[in-house]
Amino acid sequence: MGGTLVRTIGMVRAKARFGMKNLAYNMRCLGQLSRLNPCPA
Repeated sequence: MGGTLVRTIGMVRAKARFGMKNLAYNMRCLGQLSRLNPCPA
């Protein structure tokens, strides 16, 4: 997904950026899981 280098000013912006990366990663995982098992029981 990318490196751990965050070039932002301030902890609040850095935390927001990490949060957005985490959200994108989780959405990608959810998409892969839904393709593997399209109709769960």
